[in-house]
Amino acid sequence: MSTNFQPGLPGLLSATALPTARTAAQIRLLALTTIPVGDQPVGVAVAANGNAYVTNTASNDVTVINTATDTVIVPSIPVGINPTGIAVAPNGKAYVADVNSDDVTVIDTTTNTVVCTPIPVGTNPFAVAVAPNGKIYVTNQTSDDVSVIPPFPTLTSISPNQGPTAGGTPVTLLGTNLTGATVTIGGNPATGVSVNPGGTAIHAFTPPGAPGPATVTVKTDGGCASLVNGFTYVSPVHATSLTATPALSKLFPPHVYFPFLTATLKDLVTGLPVPGQTITFKTGTHVLGTATTNAQGTAKLDETLTFPLILANGGYDATFAGTGTLLPSSAHGEILTP
Repeated sequence: MSTNFQPGLPGLLSATALPTARTAAQIRLLALTTIPVGDQPVGVAVAANGNAYVTNTASNDVTVINTATDTVIVPSIPVGINPTGIAVAPNGKAYVADVNSDDVTVIDTTTNTVVCTPIPVGTNPFAVAVAPNGKIYVTNQTSDDVSVIPPFPTLTSISPNQGPTAGGTPVTLLGTNLTGATVTIGGNPATGVSVNPGGTAIHAFTPPGAPGPATVTVKTDGGCASLVNGFTYVSPVHATSLTATPALSKLFPPHVYFPFLTATLKDLVTGLPVPGQTITFKTGTHVLGTATTNAQGTAKLDETLTFPLILANGGYDATFAGTGTLLPSSAHGEILTP
């Protein structure tokens, strides 16, 4: 005889015509929670944060489940082609074997995003396991071998953290698992890269870069690590000189300098005039005005109305305040009596 739940009386059983095996299966199904994920789920691994990561081989993605609530928190993290095995390392990185793209995708379980580019392995990788030493072991079905992925690298600092845009600054990067690393700064490869035997320090020279912050990235066979805006390129600072023409006390007959005060700005490194810069003209405590240097590096200010004041103060001063790449300079214009 078989049993089934009697309507209206939960938990109370009565005889029915249903087969015993079917009734037991129904009871078991009623006790299970089902969580919809992607197409054809194959592998699952639980991270230290309590989330379960499920590979969906037909939809080429990974679904993330909160095991405390049994709810999907990330429906789809795109990975390689036909993901199968998955394992989570102690550092929180999830390694996904992509059968038909012959690589392993790495997911950061803190951010639930893919990090770095996929790691090439053998042909048709299937299962993944993490060793206590941090190495990742991947079985490759068609090539009949196992790929060993080194532990994921870390990057903690770069010193110094700034240098000229021309590059060539010697820097030291500190971290772990850096053996075999390449280095880019602002997307450009560093030169002279060498790693100490313990894989904890890199010595390199910066490549040329644009002014401003740049991200520092190291890549190894085990993954990549970055310091976002970890290095700042600064433009070289050039010294300048400012030359002021004299003011004239004799106005007639007219002379070449009157009726303008002129000051010419020059870059002492390049030897070239500096256009487009503001020059301030002042006599005593009185600001006469400002003018912008032209293509020849010369700024001109009309002195017709201010000449008596200039004469009373024994001349005038021209000042360039400087910029991020040009040092300030100043000059004094004398009173010239022809």
